[in-house]
Amino acid sequence: MDISQQVQSVKLTPKEVHDRIMTFGVSDLDAGLIADCLNVGKSTSWVNNDPVDDKANERILAFLSEHGYTFEIMATPVRMGKYIWDVKRRR
Repeated sequence: MDISQQVQSVKLTPKEVHDRIMTFGVSDLDAGLIADCLNVGKSTSWVNNDPVDDKANERILAFLSEHGYTFEIMATPVRMGKYIWDVKRRR
């Protein structure tokens, strides 16, 4: 079995992705949007004021790497307690 087959065999369902992302200190809404992007393979951005754990970005990055997702995801704090989320497919 080559590496691409191994990665495909451990692909998580959107619900599993959602639940795992929430354990990183990400809200239900944000985790759902991330899971949808990874499932459909689309890039997107959004802004909201749901709190984000300080370590969430590094935990998400490790999760993406561990499961072979070709995406970059970043939550950036902006004014008035809001965060900008960027989900981008790596090239």
